[in-house]
Amino acid sequence: MRSLPEVPLSPCPEAYARPLAQGFDTVQEAFALCPTASFVSLLEETQAEAREASDNLDGTVEVDLFGHRFKAHATGARGGFRWRLESDDVLVMIGSPKREWTVSVRYLSAGLWEHGLEALRKRTLEALRPYTQQRDDDFIRTSRFDYCFDFYSPAFTREFTPGLSRAVVCHSSAKAQEVGRYDLWTRGGQGETLTIGSKAGLQVQVYDKTLEIDEASGKTWLHDIWLKALDGEWVFGDTPRPRDVWRLECRFSGDFLKERNLRRPEQVDKALPELIAEAIYTRRLGVPNESDDNRWRWPMHPLWSEAARRKAAGTMRPMGRKVTGRRSELVERSEICIGGTLASALALKHGDYNDDDFEALAFKFMERARAHVQADPKRARKKAAALSRYMREDEAR
Repeated sequence: MRSLPEVPLSPCPEAYARPLAQGFDTVQEAFALCPTASFVSLLEETQAEAREASDNLDGTVEVDLFGHRFKAHATGARGGFRWRLESDDVLVMIGSPKREWTVSVRYLSAGLWEHGLEALRKRTLEALRPYTQQRDDDFIRTSRFDYCFDFYSPAFTREFTPGLSRAVVCHSSAKAQEVGRYDLWTRGGQGETLTIGSKAGLQVQVYDKTLEIDEASGKTWLHDIWLKALDGEWVFGDTPRPRDVWRLECRFSGDFLKERNLRRPEQVDKALPELIAEAIYTRRLGVPNESDDNRWRWPMHPLWSEAARRKAAGTMRPMGRKVTGRRSELVERSEICIGGTLASALALKHGDYNDDDFEALAFKFMERARAHVQADPKRARKKAAALSRYMREDEAR
């Protein structure tokens, strides 16, 4: 495990912020499922009907998959997906049957908050199972996910001005191949959104969720979740809708997860506190200390501190991608590969193949390979890299 930066947490009293909710807000997974020929026909038919339903290709038609109702869209989706099915809870994107990871499923916010991730995954697989063929038991990968914390905090509303950007503390990894370390959106001198990092890797964003609901998403069902957390108490003043609710959201890309050897849902679930810790500690707001110009030593902002206390582990996930096959399977694949290379060399050299020539060539190959490895000036470094790649191979599955 990697150590966290030594940063003191700040208190977050109820007078400053009241936690309202936390959990997954978006999760996307890939399924190695092959659509049957009859399912492909059904998808083609419903897509054609949806195209006829509207002149601007935004038409939909209903389709029933094993008792689960979806809307079939007139168009597919980016990433090479030919078909798109959607319900209130999930978005299912399906590509060519020739692809290995044919199906991509995005679990939507409303479904995640109402039912939870496991229930949505179970329902989606129930709907797809009669219409697809499962390639093997290891057929689900986590593509990306967002995890969020909602706080009621009029104090942060007053605090969030353009000058707040001076308190941003951002890990150097957030600078690489990104346009700036952070982005701040304001309106009339009042801050609305602060984004640290990039969606291509790891991103942390704090934004006015009540404003976002009113002006964009319309997710008023969140009001009920917040009121439940407040035991029904209306703390939002004399306004008809909640206000001053700030969302702190951590967004994890597929590449970020791969770099930490996290591909399967159960791996992500187990490592979630470590991932939250890395997000909160490396992309954060600090509490400025005028007597200390090293912002890395500044105490963590109260909202970040409370999120850390609620979900973060005491360490970060180790780096380094590891291959996912079992050790014995990889050894066998390597042996097959070497054998095929030798057979090709025999065909090139003799225009034929027999066992005696094969053994003679294999012996020469072994001697030359040993000499090449022993003479390689980078031998020690390559050995260490190989051992690192495969050191946890037996645990990968």
